[in-house]
Amino acid sequence: MERINRFVASTGAISRRKADEMIAAGRVSINGRPAVLGDTVEPDRDRVELDGRPLKSQNKIYLALNKPKYVMTTMSDPEGRKCVSGLIPERYRGVFPVGRLDFDASGLLLLTNDGDLANEIHHPRYGLPKVYKVEVTPRATREALEQMAAGVMLDGRLTRSARVERLRDYDETSQLKITLRQGLKNQLKRMAEAVGLKVTSIKRISVGPVELGQTQAGDIRELSAAELSALHKMLERHKKP
Repeated sequence: MERINRFVASTGAISRRKADEMIAAGRVSINGRPAVLGDTVEPDRDRVELDGRPLKSQNKIYLALNKPKYVMTTMSDPEGRKCVSGLIPERYRGVFPVGRLDFDASGLLLLTNDGDLANEIHHPRYGLPKVYKVEVTPRATREALEQMAAGVMLDGRLTRSARVERLRDYDETSQLKITLRQGLKNQLKRMAEAVGLKVTSIKRISVGPVELGQTQAGDIRELSAAELSALHKMLERHKKP
């Protein structure tokens, strides 16, 4: 099952935001009836039309992008800021970002038109590990790192335990490697702030078994069959009842 707006966008016809507008305007139908926001479809069984024109699923696409700093993890932005959509070649039209990466952060961002897999990667139920290189100031104490790893209070709740490793120290900063299994808004920055640190740089280097590797900033590549297989296996292993 796939949400109607995501399915419409995955066909390459329009963006997901535009799909929402067209659904609300009654221009999208499912099996002859007007679609409404929140509807789900089975692409192989349901007939979906846009302005009376049938929409067909694309072949599933799985991509890894090295998102540069100061690029929005969205397909469009009302403020006119640069978005990842401008980095996606035309042949991959219809993919969308899986989850988010801060505007001022860089690194690995997965994109796909497979709504089911995207939901599993992003959903906290699966707890898929995401690894970041993070620079903080001032130099981090051992106590601060232990507190971040054990969990800090954000939004009235304790964050899940994390793996926090010290990579190296400089005069006024520390470089850390942090593994998270949840994705709260601005989580890394807020975790650091809770222990008296300020994040100055974030770079995501892996999502589950998929690694950024030597992919240069702004470059995009297709996931290998081995990466996809490993991703599915890891999601199954981390699935919680």
